[in-house]
Amino acid sequence: MTERSSNTGQPVKRKFLMGCSVIAVILFVIVVTPLLIYLSLVGLGAMLIVADPIQPVDAVVILSGDDGDRLGMAADMLARGYVRNLVITNTDHIVNLRLAREAEDLGFERDRIFITNLQVDSTLDEAQAVRDLAQTQGWSALMVVTDPPHSFRTRLIFRWELRGSNVAISVRPVVGHWFRSPTWFYDREGWRYVFLEIGKLFNYLLFHT
Repeated sequence: MTERSSNTGQPVKRKFLMGCSVIAVILFVIVVTPLLIYLSLVGLGAMLIVADPIQPVDAVVILSGDDGDRLGMAADMLARGYVRNLVITNTDHIVNLRLAREAEDLGFERDRIFITNLQVDSTLDEAQAVRDLAQTQGWSALMVVTDPPHSFRTRLIFRWELRGSNVAISVRPVVGHWFRSPTWFYDREGWRYVFLEIGKLFNYLLFHT
């Protein structure tokens, strides 16, 4: 009688364990999988953002596409005594003049505001134009200011294009930008930025353009 009762209980026990396994799998899918996806997206956003220490340099470079944040950071470096020279990458004559006037208003001396000779249309163009200017001026250290999702690719391109020039390159993302690693994927614009940056990064690595 005792042995028969024991055999009867084994199927019940197996069903219970199977039920627990199914619940564990469901909990994993519901809780752990979204967490892994979230952490992966945060990591992807963080990968695109680099920030070198702010230190004294010969010039601060603001890349094209500035809406005021990049020039503002350059002016902050000027006020804190880290830099005296400003470099504007040459994109459009009217834009160049506007940025130069705004830079003067923010404290940069007119003869310390430089516009690259080469007109630029990409980050690669900007790196090459800045390299030529830095060599002409005899500079040895530059800080490049850009938007957070653009900072990793900027540092990669500038350091590669200026290799052998004896010009040290630091890159700093602007403060207060809407693109942040924990939240970028909540915004459609964030996805556009990330895919665009990754595409341009691979394009540079594969085709050097």
